Amino acid sequence: MRRLLHLIADLAVLFLILGLPMLCTDTGRAVLRGQPDAVSGASVIAAQPSGNYVVLLNTDRHPDKGNLALWEQFFTGDEAPVIFEDISCLTAVSDRGGRDMAESCRSRLPENQMTVQAIDSTLLLSKAEYGLFDCIILSQEAADAGGASALSTHPEILFLYVSDKGAST
Repeated sequence: MRRLLHLIADLAVLFLILGLPMLCTDTGRAVLRGQPDAVSGASVIAAQPSGNYVVLLNTDRHPDKGNLALWEQFFTGDEAPVIFEDISCLTAVSDRGGRDMAESCRSRLPENQMTVQAIDSTLLLSKAEYGLFDCIILSQEAADAGGASALSTHPEILFLYVSDKGAST
């Protein structure tokens, strides 16, 4: 009987030391809810949302012209081979269409190859003006409202216009 009580006490202490902190993490809560983790969960490619979008690529951040051409091919909706380069994408917080397009693009890439960050549109255009970005995705409406066309004078920024019907530069 003493051994059983000792075993129960040891297990309770181990649970308090190891188990309780684990259950307080995001992973622990996901396990309790039965949600699949990133490894066992199926990857779902999100369909490209309808509408017109503007993709800005910073050519200074992508000096390899071959990879730049692959990114251009990828963002215009064509099938692109494996691109051995990571990319960081910025979108505007107030631009739901641009964020959906960025998430659609991210879902077509291997995990963690593309990061998407939504920031204030004024800060976004300021970063674009000073070349502090890899890629920016905006809906046509947000690009027009924010005055993104003024950035076309910067030779290091490649403009891609993407729509349901195709793409142009």
